[in-house]
Amino acid sequence: MDFEKKLAELFIELPDIPKTLKGVVPAVSVGKQIYVGGLLPFWDGKVAFKGRLGIEISLDQGIMAARYALINALSVVKEHCGSLNKVEKIVQLHSFLAVGGDFKDHERVVDGASSLLYDIFGGAGKHTRRIAGVMSLPQNACLELALLVEVK
Repeated sequence: MDFEKKLAELFIELPDIPKTLKGVVPAVSVGKQIYVGGLLPFWDGKVAFKGRLGIEISLDQGIMAARYALINALSVVKEHCGSLNKVEKIVQLHSFLAVGGDFKDHERVVDGASSLLYDIFGGAGKHTRRIAGVMSLPQNACLELALLVEVK
């Protein structure tokens, strides 16, 4: 399957990868695995959804934020290995959600990223995931995602 073609069919353009701090890289390879560090829901160079889910950020906005963060993560994967077509398997999706009050729809938010992975990669996009609710995240983002990817 041509994953880059699938992106085009879904009208998804991968953005430039976000800048990182000195001494920090967006991804590291270990054998056939790529560990993609935590990425925020950047859009047009800015954090798109600031605040906590259940307070300033709605469920629908959280789902969109998960998709934005995932698209940024895929940009990192593509830059790191040259092409998304080198992806063998999405292994795991890690997610941290800034939540407030009694927000309990963590899984539904992260479904925004999980369903997009399946839409792009088909069976190779099926993955495990870890979800945690936290009080705050860098730059007041409502979520942060990280990926573990196996490449060919």
